[in-house]
Amino acid sequence: MSREELAEYVEILSKNILTIDGHYFLAIEKRYGLEKSIEIDREAWEAYAVTEAKRIMALLDINDGTLAELQRAIQLIAFAPVSGVETTLVDGRLIVTITKCRPQYARNRDGKGEFPCKPVGLAHLSTFAKTINPLIKTRCRCAPPDLHPKEYYCSWEFYIDGSDPAV
Repeated sequence: MSREELAEYVEILSKNILTIDGHYFLAIEKRYGLEKSIEIDREAWEAYAVTEAKRIMALLDINDGTLAELQRAIQLIAFAPVSGVETTLVDGRLIVTITKCRPQYARNRDGKGEFPCKPVGLAHLSTFAKTINPLIKTRCRCAPPDLHPKEYYCSWEFYIDGSDPAV
C-alpha cells in the first residue's frame, strides 16, 4: 500500500472500532436499557484501555510515563484518527479535547440524543493514563451529560499525582 492508502486504512480501522462498539452498545441498550449498557460499556473500555496502553507503550518505547509520553500515546488511541483528538501540555497538565465525536454525531442523527459518555470516557482514559504511569490522575473537564461548548463534546485533564494544579 502507498502511504496515502495506509493513512486511509488507519482511518477505516479507527471508524471500525467505533462502529463495532456502537453496535455492541446498541444491542445491549435494546435488551437491558441505557443504564446497564453504560455499566457494561464502562467495564469493557476500562479493560481494553490496559491492553491498548501497553501496546502503544511498546510501540513508542515509553518507559518514564511522563505527561509528554502520555500525550504521544493518546494521539495513537484507536479512535483518535477520526475523533479530532487535540492535546496540549500547559502548566504541568495535559489537556485532551475530543472535537469530533462520531458516536455522538450518530446518536443525534438517529434521534437518540447525546450519549451520557462521561463514565465510559473516564474509565477508558484514566485507566489508559494509569497504565502508562500509576501516578497520573485524570479529571473530566466536561463530557455528556455535562454541558459542553459547541466546538467539542468532551475535555480531559491529566496531571501527575502530587502536582494537582487545582489544589
